[in-house]
Amino acid sequence: MLAGVLLALSLGIGALGGTLWLFGTGAPLLERWLAWDNAPASAGLTEDDRAPIAHLVADTMAGRTQTFQYKGLFSEQAQRHMLDCAPLFRLARTVGLLGFGLFLASLGGCLLLRDGRHSAVGILIGVGVLLAVLLALAVWGLVSFDSLFTAFHRVLFTNDEWIFAPDDLLILLMPIGFFTRCAITGGIVWAACLAALAGVAALVIRKKKNAEQKTQRQSAD
Repeated sequence: MLAGVLLALSLGIGALGGTLWLFGTGAPLLERWLAWDNAPASAGLTEDDRAPIAHLVADTMAGRTQTFQYKGLFSEQAQRHMLDCAPLFRLARTVGLLGFGLFLASLGGCLLLRDGRHSAVGILIGVGVLLAVLLALAVWGLVSFDSLFTAFHRVLFTNDEWIFAPDDLLILLMPIGFFTRCAITGGIVWAACLAALAGVAALVIRKKKNAEQKTQRQSAD
């Protein structure tokens, strides 16, 4: 059963880390999600600037560049904050890889133990724990996304560089709505991975139960 719990938890951790890495370093996603209509006319930005800025964000989060600047438009605070964010996404990549590695090891353990039913029950327990956490965060976000957003930033950062003036270009391109979209999409992907794993576990339990009932009927005959 423990192997099943570890299997579910490791998949959740791996999927979370991988999703965060993808969202932070995926230029096509960022290009689509940036709140381009919020860019002030005084910045002189056009549609031709959307892709380069998305790639700049992606390259900064991936650690491919240490200079977050585009045509001198981003404030010094924005530059410092984005460089503060970059290590978090690289940590997410590491956590994701470790999570998937542990997932494969746990899967191997479940197969070696050849105790599909107990492993499947463990998987359902692990999935239940993770979905409970996801549900709690979702409720918090629905009640007050601002407070959830603030709490995460206070945990992740040791300074107040993430508190921007309302007219800062970075915050205009990435308002609360941007992060809400990321959170919702990430939550759906995460829940889908867990639901798929839970579905497999449920099928294993059902198959084992049917096999036991068939054996009992044969013995009765």
